[in-house]
Amino acid sequence: MAEAKIRHMFPGGNTPQGFFSYYGHIIAADAVRIFLLKGGPGTGKSTFMKRISQALTGQGFAVEHHHCSSDPASLDGLVIPALNIALIDGTAPHIVDPRYPGCVDEILNLGEFWLESSLVNNKSAILACTKEISRYFQHAYGMLQAAKAVYDDWEAANCEAMDYTQANWKAAELIETLFAGVTTAGNGKNRKLFASAITPDGPVNYIDSITSGLANRYVLTGPPGTGKATLLAKVAAAASVKGLDIETYHCPLDPLKVEHIVIPALHTALITSVPPHNHSPRGTTAIIDMTDCLDRELIQKAEPVTDYDRTAFWELFGKAGAYIKEAKKLHDRLEGYYVPNINFNGIDALYDRTLARILAYAGRE
Repeated sequence: MAEAKIRHMFPGGNTPQGFFSYYGHIIAADAVRIFLLKGGPGTGKSTFMKRISQALTGQGFAVEHHHCSSDPASLDGLVIPALNIALIDGTAPHIVDPRYPGCVDEILNLGEFWLESSLVNNKSAILACTKEISRYFQHAYGMLQAAKAVYDDWEAANCEAMDYTQANWKAAELIETLFAGVTTAGNGKNRKLFASAITPDGPVNYIDSITSGLANRYVLTGPPGTGKATLLAKVAAAASVKGLDIETYHCPLDPLKVEHIVIPALHTALITSVPPHNHSPRGTTAIIDMTDCLDRELIQKAEPVTDYDRTAFWELFGKAGAYIKEAKKLHDRLEGYYVPNINFNGIDALYDRTLARILAYAGRE
């Protein structure tokens, strides 16, 4: 049997506000079952989820891989939509505890398989390494705060040159196109996540993954401050009024700002294509260029400001990424204290029991 589709996304991100979590949107609180994985670094939580994913996709189930923004190769969550089941890393910095213990949520404690005496012997080194990781993340968040301030100045310069009448017209025209013939049926649900992240590997995005297979793909372009997020907010509000469920994917630089929207019932995605996540125009239904709403003369006058802001922003953004990369190196060292001191036979047995339980929900035990 061919393996089923895997969608990739981030449930949290490194932002100017620190680590920002949308973990509450990984799966609905009334899911069939939520397994919360607990345990220190190196206890195999990500590997555990990857093994479950491989087993289920091998049986034809589509899954979602929710990646770690501080290590995109690792998973912080796994969702099996057809079964309404999720496995979630519930450890810091995204601590998740059971909301409905027993009837929905339960804890899988991988920490019970470590050799405590060996870890105690490395206590000083573990504490020092953990503290150093925290320090590097604080440096990164400081750089992102500075980058955001510069970005805001860059936006403000463009905002002064905006023709908001034309921007509103573009939004109204798009909404009319998207929702023509859709009848109103109450408020739709909004699932909030990230499609991109600021990672040790630089900016990483999964836009192609979250929009794969959709018939309609509208791409928004334009420099900062040209109303792209405002247009998307209007589309999201219109979808809600029409009773359509949506996925909104947010900006790591401003986690309350929407960058992309997927409307499954309409087989439609709206994608913001700007650095560092430029999107290929191939297969695009339409390109909406918000640069059209700018007064060229005013933009030209503002170029000394915007040119400086652009340069300063990318320098600060890059420095933040460098600090996150250093934190990742230290985290790898921290895992090195745990991995040799884990009883992986015990974890293998837990994996077998957990997979059997999931397959029982599917009627395939």
